[in-house]
Formats: sequence, C-alpha cells, structure tokens
Amino acid sequence: MASTSTKKRKSDKATSSPTKKPSKKSRTASISVEVSPNNPEYDPIVVSFPRGVPSSITDNETGTEPPRFTCSKLKASSSRGRRITGEDDNCTYTASAAGRGHDGRLTKMYVCVYDKKKKTLKLVPSAEKGTVYALEQAVKEYTPSVANESMFGTGEAKDGEGNTKVMSAMDRVQMLVESFGSKKKQKVMASRQANKVNIHSVIGSGDIMMKSVTKQEGISMGNKKGMEEGSKMANPNDVAYEQARKKMLPPYDINADAPSKVYNAQSIAGSVAWNKTSRIVDKVFEKKAEGIESDWISALLGKKGHCPQSITTLLNSIDLSKKSSSYRIKVAFFLFLTLKFQSKIQRKGFVEGASVDDCISNIYVPHEVGARLFELFTSTMDGKEAGFIASKQQMSKMTSYILVLYVIASGKEMKVPSINQLCKDMKMDPKEASLVLREAGFVVKKNGVGDIGASLSVPLKFPGPKRGKRS
Repeated sequence: MASTSTKKRKSDKATSSPTKKPSKKSRTASISVEVSPNNPEYDPIVVSFPRGVPSSITDNETGTEPPRFTCSKLKASSSRGRRITGEDDNCTYTASAAGRGHDGRLTKMYVCVYDKKKKTLKLVPSAEKGTVYALEQAVKEYTPSVANESMFGTGEAKDGEGNTKVMSAMDRVQMLVESFGSKKKQKVMASRQANKVNIHSVIGSGDIMMKSVTKQEGISMGNKKGMEEGSKMANPNDVAYEQARKKMLPPYDINADAPSKVYNAQSIAGSVAWNKTSRIVDKVFEKKAEGIESDWISALLGKKGHCPQSITTLLNSIDLSKKSSSYRIKVAFFLFLTLKFQSKIQRKGFVEGASVDDCISNIYVPHEVGARLFELFTSTMDGKEAGFIASKQQMSKMTSYILVLYVIASGKEMKVPSINQLCKDMKMDPKEASLVLREAGFVVKKNGVGDIGASLSVPLKFPGPKRGKRS
C-alpha cells in the first residue's frame, strides 16, 4: 500500500511585490546672468539703518508716512560722491560717500532682478560702485523738561538769559533719567540737582578760588606736577604703537646719550644665560693662555658641525689687544647660539619634547641659554603633542634680536658695513632685514656693490606708523 506524502505542495501562484512609484525627476532650467556696468545716473541707491528700521516702514498700522529721501552731489564740480538725506515725522536720516577713484574691494552690493518669463537674472551695482549708505538717525525737536533750562538734542542748552552753552555730561545724564529712568532714579537725580551749590552765590569765595587756581597758590608740588601731566594727553595711536614696538624689539633706552648704550646685550641675554656665556668664553681663553688651545675660535664654536660664516668673519675681525674684545666675543658667541636655535626652529616651526630639558638637548646649546631662548621666542604647544612652537610674530621678534646682537658685536660705534652674509646664514631676504633694522631705529644704506650697512645714532628716533595705500 503506497504511503501518502504529508508535505504540502507549494502554491503555484506568484506572490505579488509592492509596486514602486516612479520618482519625479527634479526639473532644472538654465538662467542667463547679466551684469550691468556702472552707470552713476541710473544705479540704484542702497541704504541701511544701523539703529533699526523705522516703525513707519515696518508697521503700516502706525499711520505715519515712511521717510522721504533726496540724493545730491557732495560737490557740484565733481561727479563722484553722494549725500543722502531723509526725514519722517519723528527723525532725520543722513549719510554720505566721498566716492572712489580706484576701487579694489572684493565685496560690493548688487541689486538682482529676476525675470521669470525671460529666465534672466540681472545684476545692477548700487550707486558709488556698490556702496551701502549707513544712515545716521537723529530725533527731531527732542526737548525734555528739565528744571530752570531747556535742553536740545544737539548737545546745547540755553540759560535764563537766552545765552547758548554746551551741555555737560551731568546734564546729559539728567536728560536721560528724566526721559527713561525709573521714579526712584528720578528722585535721586532731583535730590542731587537740589544739593548743587552755585559758587557765584558764595560772597567772595568764587573770586578767591579762581585767583588761587590761576596763580597756583596753596597747591602742593605733587598736585602741580599731576595737573601738568594731566594736561598733556597722549595720543592713543602713539601709545599702542609704542607698546607693540616694545614687544617686538630688544630692551632699549630711548634716553641714551651714546649709541652703545641704547641696546645692551646683557639685558637681551638675561643674567643667567649671560653668566653661562661668559664662563664658557673665559674658559676658552684660559686654555689659550696656557697653550692648550691655539685655535680659540674652533675651540669656542666647536670643530664639528656647521658654523655660520658671518660669525667666523666677525670673530676674526676682533682685535684681542683692545679692552672691548672680551665683551664683543661674548656677544658674538651668544649670537652664534641664537643662530643655532633659529636654524632648528626654522625647519619645522616647533621643537618636540616632553619637557624643556628634552627640547634644549635637541638644539645642542647650554641649558641656561636654551631656557632663555625658549622663554623669549616660543610658547608651549597645545594638544596631545608636547613641545614648543614659534609663531610668526615670535619669529619676527627673534629676527630683530639677532640683527641687533650682530651690530652690538661689531663694535662700540654700533655700525656694521654689511649684513648680507648674516642674512644668507639666516636664510632671510636682506630687504626684509633692512626693514626690521629701520623699525629698531637704525639708518640702513646700500652701497654700489650691493652690501647693506646699518648704523645707530642718538637721540634714538623710531619711524612713524605706515599708512596703507588708498583703496
């Protein structure tokens, strides 16, 4: 008897899979862009409101009309320059542009007009070669009520006799509190106003005080000196430029009476690094005196490794019979160590090391000198890697220190006939080095052969700030 199979037959009907809707392809259209040339007569005028758009423009429910503007020339004889003036019920708006003869701006304002039918985008520059007029806003006829006088928004006031006087800072505070301050603040200002004492109401005291101040009677010498110094207000630009100069140049004495006293190598190196440099130089000359070392220059700079030609030429030019020879050799040796440091930093811009000692061992200079150089010309690296990095400003600072040290090592006269070989050792453009020396107060000249020389004179004079080219 045949056994029946218990397996069910598979259905011959195919399972229906969900149909995918055809994806709509994004339609693209080509648009032609037209850029209109400058046309002073028809270019649109673009303005901005730095203090906020007037409510008459943003809110139509106020019932006030929007401001009306007029455009006029700054000068009738010139086609360049525009003045924009406008006013509404509450404020006046003014702005002007002097016009540009040569325009090198990278960003300008254009007004774009898109035509859907023609599919064209037209770019029209705003007036005065893409200028945006920033409107200054002023409130018209603003006269808050202040006791015994009426104030005006122009910073002037009139007394009881009708004479015009300039509004003081206290009067401006009074005006602001009167208009916008709380009741408590208004009471405080009213009490302060009531406690004022008019000096002319005191019999005789006003005249006596004025005469005493004029003749400086009864004033101590310290107060007199403070009044004189206070009257001489320093120019903030000069103060900022002086602070920047002190950050980039070595320590200097602007009141020095001799060129050799302006810059001091010992102040540049620091006491610890200078003492270490002096001990190394003294030890080399002790061996020379004992006959152990005949070639003192090789013993000082080392017989292995690269030695800058500018340093060897400088050391060979020093007359050992003069008293200043020892000081010049020490300055030249410290300069040699600084050049080794500069050459190491110049390769990568940083020195890796877990600590300062590891970084100093990588540049092969004495520990005291290396610590001073890292302090002057580098900063610690941020991130996972440990070490010290030199920024662009710190590299420029190192350049000024090296150039000044080279001039100091050349002699008391603070004159050097040529810096070309030093610039070659530093891998630096001589023109750039001459600019650095000029910023340090040196006079830089180039002879017929092409050598660039530098000299320093007193009184020390620094060049003024340079103005950028007109745009």
